[in-house]
Order: sequence, then structure tokens, then C-alpha cells
Amino acid sequence: MRKLLFSFLIVILGLSLLAPTALAQGGRLSGTLNDENGEPIAGGVIILENSTASKPRIEQTVDDNGRFSIVGLKPGRWEIAGAAEGYQGPPGFMNIKTGSNTPADMILERIKHPLVARLGDEAFVGLDPVAIELEITAADEAYNTSQWQIALDGYTAILAKLPMLNDLNLRLGDIHRSLENYEAAIMAFEAGLAGDPNLENLISTEIGRTRMAMGDFSGASDSLASAAAGSSAAREDLYNLGEVEFAKGDIDAAAVWYEKAVALDPAWAKPLFKLALVALNKGDMDTAKNFFTQVVEKEPDSDEAAQAQATLDALP
Repeated sequence: MRKLLFSFLIVILGLSLLAPTALAQGGRLSGTLNDENGEPIAGGVIILENSTASKPRIEQTVDDNGRFSIVGLKPGRWEIAGAAEGYQGPPGFMNIKTGSNTPADMILERIKHPLVARLGDEAFVGLDPVAIELEITAADEAYNTSQWQIALDGYTAILAKLPMLNDLNLRLGDIHRSLENYEAAIMAFEAGLAGDPNLENLISTEIGRTRMAMGDFSGASDSLASAAAGSSAAREDLYNLGEVEFAKGDIDAAAVWYEKAVALDPAWAKPLFKLALVALNKGDMDTAKNFFTQVVEKEPDSDEAAQAQATLDALP
């Protein structure tokens, strides 16, 4: 009887020792963390998550060869992801079983600079995107503070390196126009159109504005009419056509365009103010007062509202 009891105790003790060992082992997962070129990402981290596990999140730093090995995983579905500074990659899922599992070889892609992502790797052969970004920032700051020559030099240098940054041509056109270099402005706008034909309406408007500044009302009218003829004509296109006709002294033709601009945006004060001036030119005081009153009501803080109120106060 003693021998039998002793044997039973040995069996129970053996089971009590084996159970924790099996539990501690659970599933084993090993693998690597590499970049898109197959090079190991030393110092990267493997992250495993399973909300039903006693430890729902496990992280392990890979070794210098990008390798990792994790034991004691609860059998079931785990989310697995790699993480490293300067890299990105989507998570995946694995069904973990007790014992060894199929190796998990994770791949992360290096996060590209936004300019490289936009223009492609080929555009930056021999160029530093970080340095280019600093040049753009400096030129933008000069542009926003009306330091025209600094901005002009900056954008010109950037375009020489990256001619595909076509939107800079529009900045150059605006700068040249501000410097009264009108022909250079038109050339810059035309270069922008050559770089992106989808900008035709926008650039036609800018060229029209430039020709207005030159006093070339006929040329301005042609450019602005081309922009206004498009299905996506903006209120500014219609208003500027009114400005051309107003500058030419054809107030009736101007009124037609101002009215079209108001139809597109009834709350916009500028064309309402100009319609008031048209009415004044015709001696129609009641209509003028009506338009001036609308300007004050719709954009009370605008320059047009201040002028409209002053005019209303002065009218009989």
C-alpha cells in the first residue's frame, strides 16, 4: 500500500512540473525584420497583439541581423507588425499554434520625404530633398512677405533643379507682375500652362489680369473670355471681364459681367459695388443706393462696404 501511494505521488508531482513548462512554452515564433531591399533593420521592434491573451501585447527588439524569437504565445490569432524609426509597413495576422510556427519575415519600407513621394525617386538623383524643402520654405517666406527679388531668385533656382514643380511657374508669374515685368510674367504663366494643360482656365485668368495691368484691355478681354467660357468659370473670371469693360468705358457691357458674377455668388460685395457705380454713372440713384445697401449688409467689414456707406451718407 505504501509503495502504491508513493508511486501515485510521484506521478502527481511529475504532472505538476510538466504543466507549467508546457504552458510557458505555448507557441514559438521566430523571423526577421528587413527593409524593402532585404537588408536587416537593426533595432527595429516586432509587436504581437492578441486581446484574449494574458499578456495581450508583446514587443521584442530584433538583433543586429534583424532576427527575433518569441516564445510562450497563446495559440490563436495574433496581429503582428514591425516598427522602426523612418520605416512603415502594414500589420499582418498569424494563427499561432503550440510549438514551432512558420517563420514570420516582416518587410518595412523606408518612409520617403514628401517631395520624393510626390515627384519620384528619379527626380532626386544627386539631390537632397531636405535641402530642397528648406529652399522652398525660404522662397515661400520671401514671397509671403513681398520680398519679390529674393523669392524670384529662390523659385528660379529650385525650378532649375526640379522643373516638374510646375506650380512654381505661377508664383514666378505673380512675382514678375508685382515687379511690373509684365512680359516675363506672361512667359512664366505660359510655361505653367505648358507644364499642365489642366491649368488653362486659371492661367488664362492670370494672363488676363497681367494684360489689364499693362493697359492691354483687348488682350485682357480675350484671355479672360477664354477662362470664363469654360464650364468651371470662377466668379473672379466674370468679375474681371467686367473690370476690363469698365476700364474701357463700356459700362453696359461691364454690368453684364458683374451681374453674372453676382449670379454665381450673390453674397460677394465687389460686383455689387461695381453695379452701384454703373447705376451712379447712369444717374439712377435709387438703383445705386440699393446696390450700396446690399454691399453693406452682405460684407459689412469689407473695404467696399466702407466706401458704400460713405457714398450712401453723401447721397441725397
